[in-house]
Order: sequence, then C-alpha cells, then structure tokens
Amino acid sequence: MAQLKIFDKAKITYNELYNSAKNFLQKQYDQVNQVFTNASPFGQLLSVILDLGRLILYYIEDSITELNINTATRANSIYGLSRLTGHNPTRAIAASGNILLTYNNENININGNTVIIPNYTKIKCLDNNLPYLIQLPTDDIRFLLSPNNSIEVNIVQGEYEVQNVTGTGNKLQSYSIFPKRGRYIDNYNVRVYVNSELWKNYDSLLDISYQAKGCIIKTGISGGIDIYFGNGYNGMIPPLGANIRIEYLTTAGVDGNIRYGSDVKFTIEDTGYDMMGNDVDLSKIFNISLVTDISFGTNSEPLYLTKLISPMTSRNFVLANPDNYIYFLEKFNYFSFIDAYSNKNDEDITDDNVIYLFLIPDIQKRIKSNENYFSVPQSEFLLKEDEKNMILKMIDESGQKMITTVVKIVDPIFKRYAININLEIFEGYNRDVIRNEIESALSNYFLNNKRVDKIPKSDLIAIIEDIDGVDSINLWFISEENEKNKKINPDADDVGIDEFGDIVCEKGDLVLIRGGWYTRDGIYINDVVDSNKLGCVNINFNKVNKKIRK
Repeated sequence: MAQLKIFDKAKITYNELYNSAKNFLQKQYDQVNQVFTNASPFGQLLSVILDLGRLILYYIEDSITELNINTATRANSIYGLSRLTGHNPTRAIAASGNILLTYNNENININGNTVIIPNYTKIKCLDNNLPYLIQLPTDDIRFLLSPNNSIEVNIVQGEYEVQNVTGTGNKLQSYSIFPKRGRYIDNYNVRVYVNSELWKNYDSLLDISYQAKGCIIKTGISGGIDIYFGNGYNGMIPPLGANIRIEYLTTAGVDGNIRYGSDVKFTIEDTGYDMMGNDVDLSKIFNISLVTDISFGTNSEPLYLTKLISPMTSRNFVLANPDNYIYFLEKFNYFSFIDAYSNKNDEDITDDNVIYLFLIPDIQKRIKSNENYFSVPQSEFLLKEDEKNMILKMIDESGQKMITTVVKIVDPIFKRYAININLEIFEGYNRDVIRNEIESALSNYFLNNKRVDKIPKSDLIAIIEDIDGVDSINLWFISEENEKNKKINPDADDVGIDEFGDIVCEKGDLVLIRGGWYTRDGIYINDVVDSNKLGCVNINFNKVNKKIRK
C-alpha cells in the first residue's frame, strides 16, 4: 500500500505543519472538483486538532515550569513544592502588646464593687477600626473599682473563629480549614480539640509518640490551614464520629501594629460581670492607654521569600547553627536584614556557645503615612526591648533551640552620613518640584535598601538622572566618623568611604543618612532635608541648560 506523504520533515513548526496538512487537503478536494475551506468538515477537524496539540504542549510546558520552585508562578505550586522540602510557609502573625486599663472613677453601683473581666474580652481600636482581644493567663480577672486603680494586660489583634469537623476513624485523617473571606489565620494561635480535649501540635509525624494525642498543623497549599492526625503508631487516631473542634485567630497582620505614643482610642465591646453575674458595660468604667508598642504584626510569607528560603529548611527542626537561625527568623517577614553568627574561631572560648543575632527591622512596616526615610525617628531603626523579648520568647517556645545555646540580639551601630548633590537642569523645570522628587526617590531607595555593607553612589546617581528635568549630576557622601578623624589628623585615611566614593561599613554597622553632627570645619549638619538649611541631603542647582530637541 502506498504511504501518503503529507508532512515535510524539515518543517516542524506549527504553522508549517498546519499549512502542509491544509495544502494536502486542498489537493484532495481539487481532485474531486470540490472547494476546500476552513468551514469544510476536514478543515474544522484540522483546526480542532491544531488547537488540541497546542494545548497539550502548553500543558506540558506549564507542568515543567510549575514543578520547579524557581520558575513556578502559582501560589499553590510554590507552597506545594516548599512543603516537599519540609518548609512550612509562615502565615500572618497577629500584632500584640500591652495596654493599661485604668478605672475612670465613674460612680457605678455594682455588687461587691468588683468587676470581672473575662479572658478574650474584645476591644476595638477606633483609629484603624480593627478588633483586639485581651489575653489573660486565667479564665478571668477580678478588678476592684477603687479610685485610680489600674491593671496592665496583654492584647492581640484579631478575632477567634471556630470550625467543627467529624472524625472518620481512618489513619492519617486530614482536614482543610479556610477562614472567612479576606482574613488570615494566625501562625501560632491555632488549637485543636478532639471531643473537647486539647491535642498538642507537633512539627512532624515522627515527633508524635505512640498513641499520643497530637496533630500536625501546616499552612494550606491552597490557603487556610491543613490539619493531619496520626496513624496509631505515631499519634492517636480520632475515633469515628469524634467531634473535632478547630479554634484559630484571624488577624489583619501588619495593619494591626500601633506605635507607642500614638494618640489612639479604644473602646471595649464585650461586657464584664459583677459578683452576682450581672452584665457590666466595661466601656463606661475603663480608660485605655498603651504601655508598649502593639507590634510584630506581619502579613503572610510572600512567594518570593518562600522560593528563597525553602532550600534552607532544616529537616531536623533544630536551631543548631547560624544558618538555622537565619531561616527561622526570615519566615516572620519582619526584618529588612538578618544576620546570625558565632565567635567560635576567636581566642575567647567563653562565648563559643553564643549565637549573635544582628536584626534590622523593616522600616516600611513602621513608617507613618506622613513620614519618609528622612523624617522617621531614628529609634525606629532599632528593635525595642519588648520586641527583643518577643523574638527570644518565640525562639524558646519553638522547641527547636539547643539547650546549651545562648542567643543574644546585637543592636546595630549607627554610622551617619550626609549627601551633597550638584545639579545641572533643563530650563522650564521648577526647582522645588525637582528637589521634592529627589527627596522622594532617595527615600524610596533607602527604605527598600537591603544592603548593610555598601551604598554605591552610582545607585543614587542613576535614580536622580531618571528624574524629569535633570541634565547632569555630581554626588558625594560626607561621613560623620571621617570628619571627626580628619579634624584630629587631616592626613588620616578616609573612614567609611572607599576610593570610588562609595559608603562602606563594617560588620554590625548600619548606614543612616542623618544629621546632628559637625564637619571638620565646625559646620553643623542639621537632621533635616531643607533647602534653607545645611542638612543630611543638600541639593545645589549649579546651572540651567537649554534642552536640545531631537
């Protein structure tokens, strides 16, 4: 039987194969004196086959792309691949801190002159319109209504939700739990009850001992959380018909942070009780003020970070070396820079078991809407004591820290610099507008800067040159430390600035573009960006040029 030759093997693109098949059909139709068009039966079949072939190859290409965590783009693909490495993507973390409840001396007649405040009493911040919960170490506290009496309590941002599922009696039962639309499940505040008994959360199935009442809580691949139970050997199996109750805190993440000293107002939405069990309107009794920042609220781990840190996962879930600590802290999405190190190789053996943590908070999560890099308080670049204590507490409560290890958080050493800029601009452009755009561009650069070792001046020149109206630019840095050295010894080597004019820093230093210091000539650098004062950013317009039309 003669074989039909339809395709030329030298032509392998879709269009070439399609045209070869179309030409073949055209010739066959011509032999029987019929007209071949795309609407002909074989024309339609050819179009369908072509589209199906494209879809098959697209599916193969998409599958290959999504099976590599470095090239995957969909959240469920990235989360699924990260879970295979042992990494559990961090969910949002609720902001928390302390407030002071002070009796406002309102004349109120209640039994025993004592009010009972239940645990998880709901309060609301009137400024950000978010709910917060009072967290108590007991089910409730009793408060004596005596003049100016007060009590300090911890609060956490969010609300608790509850979902119930039914046990199947099978090994390795699993359940996917999704919160209400638009809410995040907190990374830590999740509790699982089986027939009203609290079961412990474990990191791995292998950690659960024989018939232990425990479960595994993981970030859901498609959102929410996934809960896994044991197989009888590693963990008890919830029996058939068991009532499984999942309680979890939903939070707004970073939006729940409140800076101490902010003029914020709270109101108590839940009621308290008197000694006889009668309802008491707590909002009429208490004034609420901040004692600490309401801080450490973060959003869910971004996808780029999941891709970056998944290969660093420690499968033994132990904080044994600096790399393990970096991985652990990066999951919180709270810091702009993280470094962990030990001094085992020096001559001092007294600190060989110490892990030093150098942490720079993400200033973008602290800055107010009316602030920029140059106006935000310098203290915001440091972790506060309550934040440090919270970090150390999370490390201890993770159960991953080695017993013999001591963890210390190191504060950065501020290195202050000023920037001088000489400009040539094109005619027709407003100088104040250019000055404001330069300040905004520099602010965005330093807010997003992740480097702590070097600031190349070429980076700043490039972003300023992109501003409309700028023709030419000359830029240089002035170092506070260098100016002090030069005042003592004019021939001393430059400190903090290399031969290219770039800022360089030693380990543990943090570059800040800030004033508040004197040059070697006794000139004071103000801690402002102001066209009328010598400050940390000084812009001088040298020349106005005509713009040549192309």
